[in-house]
Amino acid sequence: MNLLLRLLWILFQRRKQPQCGAFDTLRVRSRVFPNDLDLNMHVNNGRYLSFADLGRVDWFFRSGAWDVARKQGFIPVIGDVNARFIRQLKAFDRFYVESRLLGWDEKWAFLEHKIFDQDNRVAALIVIRGMFWSKKKGGLSPEDLIAATGQGHLESPTLPEWVEAWRQTLDALSAQARKDREIQRELPRDV
Repeated sequence: MNLLLRLLWILFQRRKQPQCGAFDTLRVRSRVFPNDLDLNMHVNNGRYLSFADLGRVDWFFRSGAWDVARKQGFIPVIGDVNARFIRQLKAFDRFYVESRLLGWDEKWAFLEHKIFDQDNRVAALIVIRGMFWSKKKGGLSPEDLIAATGQGHLESPTLPEWVEAWRQTLDALSAQARKDREIQRELPRDV
């Protein structure tokens, strides 16, 4: 089954469910299909990231973030992903994705996706750093987004220590990339 069809099925199932809280843990169930497999006959590592997308989109819709962002002209973008593959999933295995918001800084939100196998064991752990972004307006701060969903002005919990270290590393890499671009601009161009 195509991931788009899975997504539409999830959204159809969720249409009458109440809005969830920003920090609620949501669960999406699915099954591994043959087109999810690689040459080793288990789920392709890239497909785990797509499974996490299903959980994230479910969170966007159920939390109210999607409606708020789209009305203001923002789209979701992923800046970075950290994935740990722990256990394989094979054809026709049932699995579920558990998604939750870990917290945010002034620019980025951090969401965790745990993919569990049919025996309730963690098969993969994926953490993303993302935002809602507009070409005209730039990034929508996570704090403003959550407040606009009607949940009040919530403060971010302290990020887990390893996520905070990852965040700092990513910020340092971004700063270095900006410096490198500036250096490239200053170099004489060959004619």
